[in-house]
Amino acid sequence: MADWEEIKRLAADFQRAQLSSTAHKLSERNCIEIVQKLIGLGLVEVIYTTDGKEYLTPQQLEREIKDELFLHGGRVNLVELQQIISVDLTHIENKVSEIVKHEKNLIVIQGELIDNNYLDQVAEEINDTLQESGQVIISELSKTFTLSTDFLLELVESRLGILIHGQLDQLERGVLFTDAFVARQMASIRGVFSAITKPTPLSTLMAQYGIQEKLFYTDIDQLCCEGRISGSIQGRQDKAVFVPDIYSKTQTSWIDDFFKQNGYIEYDALSRLGITDGRQFLKRRFKQLPVKFLPTCCVGESLQDQVEAAIDEALSSGEWVDILPLLPSPFTPDDAAQLLQGCLKAAGRSPAHVFCESIVVSEQFLHNCKDPFQQLMQDKAKSDAVKAPALFSELTRKDLASMGASGGGSDRKESKKEERRKKAAGGSKGGGGGGEEVAAAAAAVVVVVGVAEVEEEEEEKARPKRYEQDTGYSTISQYVHHNMLLIWLSISLY
Repeated sequence: MADWEEIKRLAADFQRAQLSSTAHKLSERNCIEIVQKLIGLGLVEVIYTTDGKEYLTPQQLEREIKDELFLHGGRVNLVELQQIISVDLTHIENKVSEIVKHEKNLIVIQGELIDNNYLDQVAEEINDTLQESGQVIISELSKTFTLSTDFLLELVESRLGILIHGQLDQLERGVLFTDAFVARQMASIRGVFSAITKPTPLSTLMAQYGIQEKLFYTDIDQLCCEGRISGSIQGRQDKAVFVPDIYSKTQTSWIDDFFKQNGYIEYDALSRLGITDGRQFLKRRFKQLPVKFLPTCCVGESLQDQVEAAIDEALSSGEWVDILPLLPSPFTPDDAAQLLQGCLKAAGRSPAHVFCESIVVSEQFLHNCKDPFQQLMQDKAKSDAVKAPALFSELTRKDLASMGASGGGSDRKESKKEERRKKAAGGSKGGGGGGEEVAAAAAAVVVVVGVAEVEEEEEEKARPKRYEQDTGYSTISQYVHHNMLLIWLSISLY
């Protein structure tokens, strides 16, 4: 009972104290002066509000910042805090920095204070969207949540497998897929590519069957490595082509069979099969075989042996042979010429001459062609000298003129030649009308020409010959012999 009485007495004293009036009061101005004095002495630390009507201690500012963060759902802008608390933005930024240092569940990003609870809510929303659509793009999520793409990607990676159930694209980290979506895409890719029997561009397949490009290249490489798809990818991503193994096997089988049966294969035939660089393909395919690559085709050893056998037979028998009719019809003259050059380089083969890039003539055949014409040419020269001395003299003048032009001599040499021609012509005219005199005159002309040739022989050796430039032959005898050969070949062929 004594305790209760004491409580009643204290309550009565408290009531009297409340009802009593104070004799001394402090005005608002006095309070301000007292606070300023305490601040000046360093006894208290306060923060002025922007309206100047209130003081806040640092502890109170921290409590109000946390309260506003909670009321805003875990994310609040520092500029909004400045307007709500009515404190200068500098004090808020400094206090927020102190809070973030001591509390690890708070971060400041792009001028906003965010706690982990808000980030967990964002992760849950991302997971809900992901499960509905099967895939989400981080750049689109950054627009939805007004957060940077890099920060949002870090958020997803830190909560992947915990709050977010999915996987990031290995090639492009900005895309998020669910496991079910990846499985559906892989099954679709496996089904489409298992049914392909010819080379097909990947872009066509993706557009036709709605395959996601961001996930496609990762899945197709994985399926090819695991052997679940029989084929290979050729080319870059924008122009990549899928070539199934069944097509490659059929292609190489046809190439091998054709080459084995015919001894050659054209590059155009490979182009029709879809092989862009046929020459390089054959080099890789037949790198162990003794093949020869011509301008338009590839030749095997058997066809080379046939050509070499025909050449050896012609050279050994002293005849000639044209290898172009021996080759298949697709061979061009350039192919025949290159093949012939390769065959003639073989060691131990007798000398041979090549005409028209594909005709091989033996040395013995050339001699046999020239011999029948030797006596004929001599008889013809004697007959023309007797029957037509003027023609013989004219031909001699032309011969001398061509010799002078090829030498490129001076006026003095031209005058000497002219004098010799005049003497020769005068001698032939002065001979009268008998056949023997005409022959003697012709012989004199030949002697004069021979003397002129002897005198200028050394000079002609030291300078280029115009006759060779005009006709392609270094001497008249070569020109005559070649024409004799052509005449003989024409007689032999027809």
